Amino acid sequence: MSTISTGTEAPAAPAARTGQALLTVTDVVKEFAVPGTGGLLARADTFRAVDGVSLEVGDRETLALVGESGSGKSTTARIVARLMDATSGEIVFDGEPVTQVRGERLRRFRNDVQVVFQDPYSSLNPRHTVERIVTAPLVYQGHDVPGGTRAFTQQLMERVGLDPDHHRRYPSQFSGGQAQRIGIARALAVSPRLVVCDEAVSALDVSVQAQIINLLRRLQREEGFSYLFIAHDLAVVRQIADRVAVMSKGRIVEQGARDAVFDDPQHEYTRTLLAAVPRIRPEWERARREAARARPAAPEEETTA
Repeated sequence: MSTISTGTEAPAAPAARTGQALLTVTDVVKEFAVPGTGGLLARADTFRAVDGVSLEVGDRETLALVGESGSGKSTTARIVARLMDATSGEIVFDGEPVTQVRGERLRRFRNDVQVVFQDPYSSLNPRHTVERIVTAPLVYQGHDVPGGTRAFTQQLMERVGLDPDHHRRYPSQFSGGQAQRIGIARALAVSPRLVVCDEAVSALDVSVQAQIINLLRRLQREEGFSYLFIAHDLAVVRQIADRVAVMSKGRIVEQGARDAVFDDPQHEYTRTLLAAVPRIRPEWERARREAARARPAAPEEETTA
């Protein structure tokens, strides 16, 4: 994916850490059984996709977990959101262990932790209207929908930059970027404290990525929740992250403040990732920004990946 610039906004200054971790992940391991090579009776081998991962996400903070495909970052995200069980290790959310919770406690945890997935079309039920999709988390949690489903959905659609009159439309009637906004609205419906973005912009056109990144930053300022932002594109990460954790072969090889990791990487793998980020010549970027300021505001995006 090529580099991204939001045009109207520079990378946000890293948030000041409060010292209180909202999420703490300690020595998490995830192993998968793989067939042996000695025939039907052969003992299955194991593949360790996540190998002793430890990380923290602070209150109102964005931690980006980055790495190449197959590095284990999306598996880590699914374990954090309790969509997948860890083989071992511990997850603590707001001071309470949640690694093994079930039943009502798990439902309450999923109220606090929501996920925005990579492909909006595969994560949105094509047979459901936007209204039904957005209010589904509330219905699942057994909550009343404030003001009724229509008014509630329209309010959320406005907040994420969609036409509220389209609440009866289906996902296929929206562009890729618009469909991802529906996914974001669904995540916001239950007022989460942590939003896990699993490659949430990687399937979108570069210009649409910029709009979604700006939207995510604005919503965080307004709502005060935290992000665990999974990505492989470091140019995208620089626009949104406060801190960065770099993952390779199931392990975190480096983590720290965004600017420290970008400006003075300590691990060779991090340096390799940074070297692959496309560069924009400064004079081209200045000309692009001047042209953007000179032209009228463009309508909402309609392009797909």
